Amino acid sequence: MLERIINNLRQSGWTLVALEGNWVCATHDSLKRGLLFGNFSELPLDFKPWIRDYTNISQWEAIVFCPEGMDSARLKQHQFSGIQLWYWDTQQGNLFPFPPTKNQRIPRWLKQLASGNPASLESDSKVGKHFVPFVTYAFLGINLIVFLLMVLAGLSLFPSNSSGLTDQRVLIAFGAKVNDLIQAGEVWRLLTSIFIHIGIIHLAFNLYALRALGPLTEEFFGHPKFLMIYMFSGLGGSIASYLFSPALSAGASGAIFGLLGALLYYCIKRPYLWKSGLGMNLVVVILVNFGFGISQPGIDNYAHLGGLLTGTLTSIFLTKESTQDIRR
Repeated sequence: MLERIINNLRQSGWTLVALEGNWVCATHDSLKRGLLFGNFSELPLDFKPWIRDYTNISQWEAIVFCPEGMDSARLKQHQFSGIQLWYWDTQQGNLFPFPPTKNQRIPRWLKQLASGNPASLESDSKVGKHFVPFVTYAFLGINLIVFLLMVLAGLSLFPSNSSGLTDQRVLIAFGAKVNDLIQAGEVWRLLTSIFIHIGIIHLAFNLYALRALGPLTEEFFGHPKFLMIYMFSGLGGSIASYLFSPALSAGASGAIFGLLGALLYYCIKRPYLWKSGLGMNLVVVILVNFGFGISQPGIDNYAHLGGLLTGTLTSIFLTKESTQDIRR
């Protein structure tokens, strides 16, 4: 359980440091909060030497593991000024606060982690608020608006041989990936191509996938990291397509495959999510989509593969563990 707590805190932006006697200190600058974790048998006489250098932390709490059970009569034997203690009887699953408090933030957080669910230790003002994936909604809106503008410019909803020249003209005008033009200096097409689509079916498939994967990825990684994963994945897909495919190309599928790669890495780093079936479902989705892309003509598999690899690598880089790793 301690390892799960540590991983959850690290992924949420906390800084972790190993202390004496196998105790661990976790701090979060923006929340101005500090947490201490350790066994009851190694409870120090005073926490002050450990926390005195953290002048920016205004609130401290200590979670004391009691693997041999906890006699409530022993709670008053250890008093630490300015620190809220939580004695956790890991045999019975009971949590005893000292001094007594009605604050349920720590119990709620530990209960979520114990049940195998990802949890975030937030301030009381944020607890219970519904997560809004506004970056995902922004990308959905941009793709829709660009497509409507392209239709007004003459793009066919259902491309065919008869509309081919007009469709190609519109796609190029709006920034599709065209190797010759990129070589001529229009490098911006590597980025603009991820926001345009070749027909309404192409758009519908990609927006459905973005609506399904975007909110989950954005909640797991947070808004800024999700934005970077999506954009870098789309760019990585465009670059792979430019390097290995001479055909005109466009679409958000590279970015979407990047979300699949990021989610897969997120699950691999959290065994409880993998065991829930999410990880294997992602593997199946990736394999099915690659199989479909290979069997169907006109699908840019290089963009898919480039987006998948870029999204995975970006998520690894963005969640790289702090240099202040815990000694084990």
